Amino acid sequence: MPSIVTVGTFDSDHATDVTKILREFDGEVASELPQLRRRQVFHYGDLYVHLQDWDVADAAEAYRMTTTDPRCTRLNDSLSAYFGDHSATEDWDGPVDQPTAQRFYVWPAEQLENLEQTYSAVIVNTQRQEHIPEVSRLFSQSDATDIPRNMGTLRRQIYLWRGIYLHIQDFAEPDAIKVISAVWTEGDPRFLQLVDDLTRVIPPYDPEGNSLATRFYHWAAEVSE
Repeated sequence: MPSIVTVGTFDSDHATDVTKILREFDGEVASELPQLRRRQVFHYGDLYVHLQDWDVADAAEAYRMTTTDPRCTRLNDSLSAYFGDHSATEDWDGPVDQPTAQRFYVWPAEQLENLEQTYSAVIVNTQRQEHIPEVSRLFSQSDATDIPRNMGTLRRQIYLWRGIYLHIQDFAEPDAIKVISAVWTEGDPRFLQLVDDLTRVIPPYDPEGNSLATRFYHWAAEVSE
C-alpha cells in the first residue's frame, strides 16, 4: 500500500481552513474512492506534509490517481490556496523536478496490516542525497534488533524531497509524542547511539526546535468487519 507524500510551504494559521476543506472532501467524496485508505496532514515550521495511503499497485499509480481523477484535482485546486511550493535546501545535491517525496527506506518489507487503525509520526530534518546509503545502513542495523518493536513501531518509511528528510513511523498509539518521549526516557544506549550517528548526516531543519511535526488532520476509511 504505497504512500504519497507531498511537501511545501504552509502557514499553520490556516490549519482550520485546510481542515474544513479536507473534512468536506473526505466526508462526502472519499467513499467514492475506495482505494484511498488514509490521509494525514502535518505542519512543521513553514512546511506542510500531506500523507496519503492508497490501496493500489505502486506509488506511480497512486500519484496518477491524485493528479488525474477529477475529484482529486478539484481538491488539489482548493488546497493550492494554502499549500505553496518550497525551494530546495541550499546544499541539496539531487533532482528538483520530482513532484512528490521519494521513499528510500522501508521497514518491514511486508504490507502494514490494519493501516486504517494506525497513526503516523513525522520527523523533519535535512539530508543530502549522497547520504542515502549511510542513513539506510544505520536504520537497517537498528531495525534488525528489538528496538523498533520495543518502541511500538509498526512501520518505518523514510522519504527525501529537495533536501528535506521525512521519517514516518506508524504506531497503534495516536499520541506520537508520548511514544517517542518514552524511548528517550528509557535511554536505551543503542537508540541513543543511533541518534548520534544520524545527527552527523541529517542536520535539523529547525535548529531551534525539536524535529517532530504536528498532525492537525487525520482521516481513515471505514474498515468492514
